[in-house]
Amino acid sequence: MRTPALLLVTGLLGAAPALAAPNPRVEEARKLIDDLEVEAAVKVLDAAEKTEGNEHAVLVEILTLQGIAWGTLGKDAKTRDAFRKLLMIAPEATLPPDQPPRVRTPFLEAREWTSSNGPLTATPGVDLGDGLVRAVKVSLDKDVLRLARSVRFHLKLDGADQLVEVPVTAGRAVAPVGKASASWWAEVLSERKAVLLEVASAAKPREEWTSVSPVAAAAVPEVSSPGPVSGGWRRPTGVVLLGAGAVAAGVGVVMGLMSSDARARVANAPRDDLGRVTGLTQREAAALETTALSQATVANVLFGVGGGLAAAGVVLIILGPSGEPAMALAPAPGGVVVSGSF
Repeated sequence: MRTPALLLVTGLLGAAPALAAPNPRVEEARKLIDDLEVEAAVKVLDAAEKTEGNEHAVLVEILTLQGIAWGTLGKDAKTRDAFRKLLMIAPEATLPPDQPPRVRTPFLEAREWTSSNGPLTATPGVDLGDGLVRAVKVSLDKDVLRLARSVRFHLKLDGADQLVEVPVTAGRAVAPVGKASASWWAEVLSERKAVLLEVASAAKPREEWTSVSPVAAAAVPEVSSPGPVSGGWRRPTGVVLLGAGAVAAGVGVVMGLMSSDARARVANAPRDDLGRVTGLTQREAAALETTALSQATVANVLFGVGGGLAAAGVVLIILGPSGEPAMALAPAPGGVVVSGSF
C-alpha cells in the first residue's frame, strides 16, 4: 500500500515549477523515492540541504521531501523538525494529497506549532538623517529556530549596483547607504547561504528618499536682470518668469508624486488576518504619514507659485517693450519675491 502513495508524492513534486537554480541532488532524491529507496533518499536530501546557496524554492522542496521521507520511515521527531523548518519559511506550504497518517500527522502538528511560534518574518526599514538615507535595514521576528544568519542587500546607489552581506545581530541587519536616495531589495540567508525569505524583489525593489524635501536642491535661485536688453525688458523678463513658473510646477509635480507614494506604502502595507499592518512598524508608518503631509503641502505651495509666475510672465510678454528694469527674483517663505524698479 505504500508504493502508490510514494509515487503520487514524487510525481506531484516533480511537476512543481522549477524557477529557481536547480540542485542536482534533489533530482537524485526524487528518483530514489520513486524506486522506494527512502533511506538512501534521506542521505541525499541531507547533502542537498547542506549545499551552499540554495534558492528559496529549492530549499522549500528539499524540506518537503525530507519530511515525507522521514515520515515514510516512521521517524516522527525528524519528520516534525523538517516540517517546522518548512512552515517557518513557507507558512503557505501544503502536502500533496493522499499522504499516510505517519506523514500527515507530523505535518499538522508542525503547522499548529508554527501558528504559535512563527512564522519567521522580515520587516524592511530605513534610517534617515542629515538630509540622507543613512542606512537600510531588515528586522527579523519569530526566528525561534535561529535559521537566519545574514542578510544579502542588493543596492542601487547613484545608478550603480552594490551587493552587501551583513550578519544578523540582535534580530536585525543594517546596510549603510549615505545617499539622498536608494533602491534596494534583500535576501535573508541561512548558515549555508540558502534563501529563507526575500524582502521586496529585483523586479519590485523598495525606493527610499531622504525626508529633506528635494525642493531645497531645486529651489529658485536669485536671478538678476542680465543688463540692458535691446527692444525693452518686459518680454525677456516674461520668458524668465514663465521658465521659473514651469520649474516650480515641475518640482510640485515631483513632490505630489512622492507624497502619493508615501501614502500608498502605508495603505498597501501587508496586513495580518486581523487587519493589522505587518509590513511596517508603527514608527515607520507615522514617519511616512508625516513625510507625505509635508510633501503635499510643499507641492501645493509650488503649484501656486508656479501659476503666479507663469501668469506674470504672460502679462509681461503681452505688454511688450519698456525701459530697462532693475529686477531680482529671490526665494521667500511660501513662494518667490519679485523686487526692483519697473
